[in-house]
Amino acid sequence: MTKQRVSKALKSIKHFVRDSWLTASYYTGLSHLYQALAGRKRGIISYHNVLPVSVLPAFDTYNVDVTAAIFDKQLHFLKKHFRVQPIQELENPNAKGIFLTFDDGMRNNYEVLAPILAKHDVSALFAICPAMVDGDLPYIWRDHLFLLLHQAISQEVWLPLNDYQTPLLVPETSAGINALTRQLKQYIYQHQLADIYGLVREICQKNGWSYKVSSPDGLRYDFMTWSQIRALVGQGHRVASHTQTHRVLRFLGQEEKKMELEVSKQRLEAELKQEVSLFVYPYGSRAEIDQATVQAVQEAGYHMALMNVQQPSFSPVMLSQPRFAFPPMADSAHLHAIVSGYKFLFR
Repeated sequence: MTKQRVSKALKSIKHFVRDSWLTASYYTGLSHLYQALAGRKRGIISYHNVLPVSVLPAFDTYNVDVTAAIFDKQLHFLKKHFRVQPIQELENPNAKGIFLTFDDGMRNNYEVLAPILAKHDVSALFAICPAMVDGDLPYIWRDHLFLLLHQAISQEVWLPLNDYQTPLLVPETSAGINALTRQLKQYIYQHQLADIYGLVREICQKNGWSYKVSSPDGLRYDFMTWSQIRALVGQGHRVASHTQTHRVLRFLGQEEKKMELEVSKQRLEAELKQEVSLFVYPYGSRAEIDQATVQAVQEAGYHMALMNVQQPSFSPVMLSQPRFAFPPMADSAHLHAIVSGYKFLFR
């Protein structure tokens, strides 16, 4: 047995033991006791897409999707075990409980997700990239790369992974295309590319592809319209800036950072006719954010900003507020361990 297989087997055993302990803790009341005594008193959950399917397709390139049925069960769980706060209380530090946020502004947010929120009488925050709504870019770059590769299944293509020296074979399966898309993301991060959309165009040119590619699923890949976003605001939801084009802010120069932050804020305020004081960092980890980025967010006039970290990482704290994500499951023991923070005692 190779080292890789041994490592994988040990990891599986570790997860099995941990998950078994979490289940036992939930049904014996131990995790509930932890929540009461030392658990998370305030939490912000990060979601992206809610889809009306029974099984998630493999195009969930970065594990950001959940089925509508599972999402409905998750809301039922949250309402039963925790206080789900109205999103208007997000900036109130004394408001204890759970807040819901949804990134990217895909069409499923309005057509699938919002009715489920209404069913449970829950309001949420929607993070929007105005350039996507305006149609300046057809897709977020990661989705665009996946769709381009998907149209070239089983073909040899030219990619920057080896400086376009030799063609690479696109896998036959969506899971294989996912893996190749992840490699392209790693390339972008290793080279800290600012002009990510320029890279997408370059790949198209090298392969003789059209920059425009059809969407196999409008609910998953297409963006909400301004009228739909305004309707969400009318239903009691709120809107945050998610930058103008969903690039990695840490990789940008000061002027490009300023454009992404200020233009998106101005565009949202012009369309919604109200102040937009909330910001959600794209990707949201320390790999994409540094203190200079937080400073730029503050200078752009935002009052609160959300990251995907366990604890505030930068100063001021209000501009590096932590969020956590739910896996696409409805297991009460696991979800309770995540929300309470009990799970993170056993990493």
